[in-house]
Amino acid sequence: MQLKIKNIILYPQSTDKKPRFISFDIKKLNIITGYSQRGKSAIIDIIDYCLGSGECNIPVGKIRDSVSVYALYLEINGEHYFLARENYEVSKSTMYFVKENVKGEIPELRSNEWLANKSDYKFNIAFVKKQLSELAGFKNYIQEDQQNPFNTSASFRDTAAFQFQTQNIIANPSTMFYKTDSWEHLQKLKTIFPLILGYSSYEIILLENEISELEKQKVRLVNTLENLKEQYENWQSEVYKYYTEAVSLGLTNSDVNIETASVSRIRAALNSILNSAENGELYKKGSANRFNEKTKELVNTRDSLIRNLSIAKNELNKIEQLEKSKEDYLDDVIREKENRLRPVEWFLEQNGTNLCPFCDSESSKAMDELLSLNEARDVNRKILDQAKSLGYDFEEEKKQLLKEISKYENSIMQLDANLNILLKEEKETEQSIKKTFEYVGKIEHALSNLKKIEPSSELNKEIEVLNGTIATKKTSLKRLVEKFDKESSLKKLTNLIDKYVKILSIESKENRLVHLDPDSSLNIKIEDTKTKNKYYLARLGSGANYMGYHLATMFGLHEFFWQLKQSNKINYVPSFLVLDQPSQVYYPESLNSRTDSLNKNSKDVEDTKKIFEACVEFLKNTNNEVQLILLEHVPKEMWSDIDSNYINLVEEWRGTEGTDAFLALIPQNW
Repeated sequence: MQLKIKNIILYPQSTDKKPRFISFDIKKLNIITGYSQRGKSAIIDIIDYCLGSGECNIPVGKIRDSVSVYALYLEINGEHYFLARENYEVSKSTMYFVKENVKGEIPELRSNEWLANKSDYKFNIAFVKKQLSELAGFKNYIQEDQQNPFNTSASFRDTAAFQFQTQNIIANPSTMFYKTDSWEHLQKLKTIFPLILGYSSYEIILLENEISELEKQKVRLVNTLENLKEQYENWQSEVYKYYTEAVSLGLTNSDVNIETASVSRIRAALNSILNSAENGELYKKGSANRFNEKTKELVNTRDSLIRNLSIAKNELNKIEQLEKSKEDYLDDVIREKENRLRPVEWFLEQNGTNLCPFCDSESSKAMDELLSLNEARDVNRKILDQAKSLGYDFEEEKKQLLKEISKYENSIMQLDANLNILLKEEKETEQSIKKTFEYVGKIEHALSNLKKIEPSSELNKEIEVLNGTIATKKTSLKRLVEKFDKESSLKKLTNLIDKYVKILSIESKENRLVHLDPDSSLNIKIEDTKTKNKYYLARLGSGANYMGYHLATMFGLHEFFWQLKQSNKINYVPSFLVLDQPSQVYYPESLNSRTDSLNKNSKDVEDTKKIFEACVEFLKNTNNEVQLILLEHVPKEMWSDIDSNYINLVEEWRGTEGTDAFLALIPQNW
């Protein structure tokens, strides 16, 4: 996203004062330098606030008391925009948003005049953030991840992590990115990082979401099909009764076995009976013989089940008797022995080892006997403990036997129901014919109901189509993932960061490589190329090292973002970076902040100059297309011998307070 800051504008509480303009060059290193407590660090807070931050970190006191509206004049993707916000206490959810014509700016916005009719430019903050997100290229797609509570659509605001390095972050050993000192922002940034770094895309996210949804749909269909199959097969015992009744009425001579026949097999036999009845064939030749055979078959099967049931019952009885015997033994012998030996412990605790606990005379005989009894008690306790541990030895066998008994009993009940149908006493022929017609009506209804729960071939076809669609989309996803290759992206980032590590004053930088893998951590790791060990930044010591790695990482990231267009990928990150006092780790010992004298031979001064050299190198590497804003304490002599074509001294906030020379963010006359 090409977003650069042309102006910061502060509109005063007192409208008789002129607005305060701070102007930046969009293609250079913009430096604001000055003494402490002049408002330099507030620049980051003002920019972030005007870009839609949900909170206001602009310092309470002189700045908030003096300013009524904070504004930015921006160039976004070649067009000009005006964004403004009132003090947080006045309005938390309102912004002023205007898109200006490049040739015809709105003059009233350059003065206090617009404040009189500011409602003309008023918008809800959510609307403005949505507009900025769309300008950045973000879309309202969400990665499927139900475990992540911050799994919301990526937006323009999430990129703030890459825009600012505040004083408390720029040399921080444990926090690399702006606002990620809070767990919520950290998790959100981790979620969108693959998109920002270009090894994911909205195309990938959309495909992943579609595949996930299709697979859920497939699971639902498969479960429906399996449930239907289960219901369908559970009808086996019910529909077999209709077949048995048909045998008793002489309507069939087919042979369908109760133990092996599927629902479909029984259903086919019933359909055949129904067709014959509809054709007027109410008696089937050979059905009498089938009646006898079926009766014999059911009786034989029942006898077999009764025998198996008897065996299972006997086995269960034996186990229960064995368990009872064990319990009886424990109660009668072991526990009784424990009760009798319980007083031994009390006697042993009374008078030591050389006095008789019964008569208090000096004798070891009684004590030896008590000790012997105590040993017997210990043995008895071990037996008792072992017996307890074996208490559930037969539980699995009992469970299995009870399951078998239940199964046999259910089968016998089903057989009895079918035998009752066959052996029921026959009445006169008229009654038998009446029963035949009633039966035909019943099976018509039963077959109709059965058809309703029959697993549909359409479901199978639908599942097959889904499988094909999922496979096609997975193939497309694989090609995209290969194009948006994470490993090569992160390797490229490491190489870009390394260029700036070599410029800055970092210990052992010849043997150091910076690695960032946002899927595992948002903190960088530093590899020692000799030992191949990787360490978190905090392990490397010294604020100078921390600051150096912060700058190198941010420069490497922004150069990486800038290069994304070369591989036809979208850069979602605004093209500006604000750094707040990186030189704080050096504090050049020869620098007198009041006289601006400088000892150019100082090691701290030389190391500080490398910061400016790295900034200029970054501008060269990005073809001046990423705007840099540097907030510093050091004087302009620090960069006087560095290429001035890349540096713009925005303002110098020095001078003694109370004099005309006093300069700061807030004008002295405010």
